Amino acid sequence: MPGTDDTTVASMNRILQAAAFGIVLGLCTGCAGIREAGQPMLGVGSTVRLHTALVVPERRWSVYLQDSKPQRLATIDESRGYCELKVHGPKPTAQHIAPGVFIVTSARRRLDRTAAREIRIASIGALANTGFERRYRAYESEMSLSGADDIRAFTCTVLQEAGLGRYMTLAEARSVVGDVLSLQPASAVGVEQ
Repeated sequence: MPGTDDTTVASMNRILQAAAFGIVLGLCTGCAGIREAGQPMLGVGSTVRLHTALVVPERRWSVYLQDSKPQRLATIDESRGYCELKVHGPKPTAQHIAPGVFIVTSARRRLDRTAAREIRIASIGALANTGFERRYRAYESEMSLSGADDIRAFTCTVLQEAGLGRYMTLAEARSVVGDVLSLQPASAVGVEQ
């Protein structure tokens, strides 16, 4: 660079290196939540037992559970976590889910940006365009189910700050669903708890 001494160039290089390091560190921190470390709360072969008949509202595909009871979408406090029983698809009339036992056929964890945005818009629409969904992620555990009724999946989600969040534990999920559902890990199937 014309007109600069070695000290200035060295200082500029150190500043650029520090900025690059900060960017890389920031990217790594932001990606920390994407890794799916650990096991899902319920593995293959686990059971989800529904004790109470539930109704999926018309034109909806799930029942939301929080505070040990079914809730409307707009009343969910996503930061405290919630669970859903999902059917295969919406119908023009309400769908009734009878009590029964459902077996977990697959399980996974994922970050769901869409759920964070949908829940946030439904609960406080005024903040929908503030960039909230860019700073927070819905940490979702999803278990595919098979059983007698038209249930497709059981999911538990908690909205947390991107990169710092964690997935809901089995104990937390049990607290969310209360007496509506019993969640029994595959390792305990056949063992009284």
